[in-house]
Amino acid sequence: MKPEILTDKSRIEGCMFVGLHKFRNGHSVPIYDVSSTNALNQLIGHVKFANSFYGNVYYRGVSGLYDNVLPSLMRNRVRGIPNDLCQILKSACENSYLKQSLKLKNTITPKNSKEHSLNKRIERFNKYRVEALWQHYAGSTRFLDVVDNHWVALWMGIHNFIPHGEGKRFCYISKRSSILSALDMYERILVEKETTNLNIYTYILLIAMPHTCGNQENGICETKEFVEVDLRKAIPSIYLRPHAQHALVIRKRDKGNVEQKANYYDMASQVTAILRIRIDRVTEWLGDGTLLTKENLFPSPSIDQGYNNLLTYSDKFDKPFDIKKYY
Repeated sequence: MKPEILTDKSRIEGCMFVGLHKFRNGHSVPIYDVSSTNALNQLIGHVKFANSFYGNVYYRGVSGLYDNVLPSLMRNRVRGIPNDLCQILKSACENSYLKQSLKLKNTITPKNSKEHSLNKRIERFNKYRVEALWQHYAGSTRFLDVVDNHWVALWMGIHNFIPHGEGKRFCYISKRSSILSALDMYERILVEKETTNLNIYTYILLIAMPHTCGNQENGICETKEFVEVDLRKAIPSIYLRPHAQHALVIRKRDKGNVEQKANYYDMASQVTAILRIRIDRVTEWLGDGTLLTKENLFPSPSIDQGYNNLLTYSDKFDKPFDIKKYY
């Protein structure tokens, strides 16, 4: 079973079909230009309704379109089994502080094959939790960040996240500006008609994930092909950032293939549509409410207790996975 791709919805006032986006794997989805909040809500509602048989639809706000939807760790790799990440997950799951902080489960002394299988499941789900946490606070794992709040997705799409400093341990968040903000309505129409290449848009990828009929526990859903972690259920609230962002992470399931290629983790096949919105419109729609500010979505370690603890303990882990400091 595959997710339902959005078809022609140009009859909705405030949206216009602008073309197809083809990913490297051959999957094509429509791009819709959205100019009103009503059209935004209706398009998203239509995709969710059309995929209700299949699963949930999540959002990923981005500043540009690419030929893949790869997790950051896999973008510059050929081989898909990251031994460096596997080592840090093993180390983190054995760290007594993190085990207590994340409420990880303990394995039992197996007496039969059923209990041995249960231990394997506990170990696997513990690693899902830690990898999801690492993705959200450190940045590079096999998981892809998504949210289930389209306001947050829009906010992410109109901000740049620029890593810098030694080992790129710092990440500067800056709001994107648009040339259209300084133009009147007539000039905006001319600019939009003349080019689609200007840096004037933000994009929302609508990504469908299947319902689980297998293993699920505390926000973790494991299907035959995918793993989905709702961090608000899987991670205690002392880790405040994912709760503020309505955050989930998704990825392909390994299934024990040690020769997996990096492009195996491409999530492009799950994209059902792409919404394109002008930056100046998004800025107007979101306004300046406190809930949609950098301070709320990326709370400082003085407020986010889990973040503070991770910064304190990050020197115990390999440098490539140091916790980034956002400001």
